[in-house]
Formats: sequence, C-alpha cells, structure tokens
Amino acid sequence: MKNPQPDTLEKLSARLAQTLDGRPRQLAWGDPQAMRRSLEAARLTFGGRRGMMTREARLVRSILAVRLQGRAASFVQLKYACLGLAQPVDWEARRLLDEEPLCEILLRQVAALQGDPRRFAACLRGLRKARQMASAEVIPHASPCARNLERLARFFLASSPADDGIPARQPAAEA
Repeated sequence: MKNPQPDTLEKLSARLAQTLDGRPRQLAWGDPQAMRRSLEAARLTFGGRRGMMTREARLVRSILAVRLQGRAASFVQLKYACLGLAQPVDWEARRLLDEEPLCEILLRQVAALQGDPRRFAACLRGLRKARQMASAEVIPHASPCARNLERLARFFLASSPADDGIPARQPAAEA
C-alpha cells in the first residue's frame, strides 16, 4: 500500500467530516451500490486495486494455479482449491477430483494444517462441500474420481472422529 500524500489525507478527512455531518438517509445508507462506490474510492485513494476478485474468480484462479504449480502456494489458494475440488473450471471441464496426484498433494497440504485449527477447519469445510457436490453424480467404480472420493472419506475419518454429516458415497459399478 503506497503512502497517501498529506493533502490527500486532509481531503479525505474533509470529505468524511462533510459526509458525517449529513443525516443517514442523505448518505444513501442501506444502498449497497452507493456504499460500494464509496469504498472503492477509498480503496483506490490508499493504493488498493480496482474491482476486488469475486469468490468464484478466486476459486477458478486457485484451481488453475494448483493445476499449473502442482500444489497450493498459499492458504487462500488451498482453501479455494478444496472448495472447488469437484468443480469443472477450465475449457476441458477437468476437475481436480479426477486427478489422483493433485488430490493427494492437496490432502497432504490440508493435513499439514492440523496444528492451525481455524485454517484446517476452513479447508475441511471446502472438502466437505466438494464431496457433497460429487456425491450427486454417478461415478464409475474404477475411475480416478471414485478413488479420490474413497481417499477423501478415509481422510475425513482420520482427521475427525466425529461424523461429518455426509453419507458415505458408493461409486456406481462399471457397466
């Protein structure tokens, strides 16, 4: 974040004082678009980026980064990769759940977070949602996806003795 000029701080202080002198209904309180524009102006004033990424954009970016790098480079990437494990995100509709080596690497990275309960729980929530999404599909028994779902079930059993609330998924028999 770059340091704003002293006159910029004075201008911002004057704008805030002027704004706060008004009544709330004059300030568009409760108007999300007006509030978003005001926050965007403040973010840009202090060196922020225009248009922060949406949750979906972070998810897609994280999954593609994991696919390219072979691992999640940060906790945020790991969290979003866990959440998007079962989602097709590229032009070929590939999923991380269909790629055994990447799934194994992600599970190892999540397991390494067991010393940080907050981060570990965030990744587990993402993995559970991915498992729920995949459990709605018919998956051939011998597919990499079925093996990864079994690996995921074993991971849940090993990491949390409590029931995760998601029924076990039985892959469909091969035709």
